[in-house]
Amino acid sequence: MRVRSIREGAARLLRGPSCGGIGGGGRGVGRGGARWQDPPPQPSVGRNRLYAGFGHSRKRSKPATADFDWREGVHAAGPTLEWIGRIAHLFATIAFACVSTTALHAEDRWRHGTVVPKGDAGFIYMAAEGGFAKVEGLDLKMLAFQNDTLMMKALIAGELDSYEGSPISPLIAGSKGADVKILGCAWPKLTYSLFSHDGIDTIADLRGKKIGISAPGSLPDLVARAMLKQAGIAPSDVSFVAAGSDPERVRAVTAKTIDAAVSTSDFAARADLKLKTIAIASDALPQFTRQCVITRGDLVRTKRTQLVAFVAAEMKAYGFALAHRDTVVALTRRITGLPPDDPVADVSYREVVEHRAVSPAMEIDLDKLHWLRDLLAEDGRMGAKFDPAALTDPTIREEALMRANK
Repeated sequence: MRVRSIREGAARLLRGPSCGGIGGGGRGVGRGGARWQDPPPQPSVGRNRLYAGFGHSRKRSKPATADFDWREGVHAAGPTLEWIGRIAHLFATIAFACVSTTALHAEDRWRHGTVVPKGDAGFIYMAAEGGFAKVEGLDLKMLAFQNDTLMMKALIAGELDSYEGSPISPLIAGSKGADVKILGCAWPKLTYSLFSHDGIDTIADLRGKKIGISAPGSLPDLVARAMLKQAGIAPSDVSFVAAGSDPERVRAVTAKTIDAAVSTSDFAARADLKLKTIAIASDALPQFTRQCVITRGDLVRTKRTQLVAFVAAEMKAYGFALAHRDTVVALTRRITGLPPDDPVADVSYREVVEHRAVSPAMEIDLDKLHWLRDLLAEDGRMGAKFDPAALTDPTIREEALMRANK
C-alpha cells in the first residue's frame, strides 16, 4: 500500500493542479505568451452576434500533462528501502521545482484589461499575441470588459494590474482620492464616429432621440455629450441608453432600438449595416485622448520593474504594428473572428495610420488631460481645481522608452 501511495502522490504532483503539470499547462495558453481568462463577473448586456467571435470567448487548450513516467527505472518487485528513498527524493525535487515555477509565474504574471475586441484588436493585442510581453519576461493575460467603468472597478479591487482605456475614469476616481496612475497614452486621438440610422441626418436631428452608450461616464458617453454640446444640444434634450459594447451599440442602431451611438469608425465599412455617419470624433474633438495605460499607485511602488517591462512591451508592439499591416489585420481577424472578406480590419488599420491615431512613444499630453478635466468639471463629475499631473508618473514611461529603444 505504501508503494502505491508514493506512486500516486508522485503522479498527482506531476499533473497538478498546483502547478498545472510539468510543461506549464494552464487555462487556455494563447500564442505569443498570452493567457486567456474570463474577466471577473460583470453585468451582461446580451451576447454580441454582430460579428461571430467578438468578445472574449475562445477555445481553451487542455492543461498540459507530464511526459515523465514515474514508473520508469523501477525494476524491483517490492518496495525496497533504496527504491522508496529514490521516489521520496524525486517527490521532493519535483515539489521544489513546482513551487519555484509557481512563485516565478505569480511574480511575473500580468493581468491587463481592455474593452471587448473589435476592428483595432490587432494593435491592442499585439504585445501579448506577438510575444513582446514574453520577451520582456511577463506572462501577460488579456482580460476583456464591456467598458472602462468596469475595468476601473476591477483595477481598484485588485483584479487587474493595469488596463488600457479612456483617461476619464482615472481622472474622476483620482480626484476623489483613488490611488491610480496614468503611465502613458498610446492612443492620443479618437477613432470613433457618431452613427445613426436613416431619417437622422445631423446631430441637430437627435433632439428627443435615444443615444446608445456603454455605461454612464464611459468614453462613448462623454464623446456623445461633447458632440451634442458643440451642436448646442443639452443632455436633457436626449435620452441616454446603456446599449453595451461597440458592436452591440451598432447592432442596436441598425435595429432602430436606439437612434444613434458613438462607436469605432471602422463599422462604417460594413455597407450591410446601413449606418449613417453624422460626425467624426477626431475632427470634432481633436483634444480628446482616446486611451492610456492605467495602473494603481501601490504597483508603481511595489512592481516598478514589471511596470517598466510591460510599458516597454507595449511600445515595441505598437511600433511593430504600425510597420506590419498584414500581421495586424490577420491578428484582428483571428481575435475577433471576422471572416477574411470582412473589410473592418483593413479600414481600421488604414484609419489608425492615416490619422496617426497611435503613438508608440506613449506620450502623456497634460494639455489634453486638463481639457478633459474641464469638460468633466462642467458636467459636475469632478472638481475643476484637480491637477491631472498628480495622476501621472512620467518616470515609468521614460525608463520603458529607454528599454524599448535598446
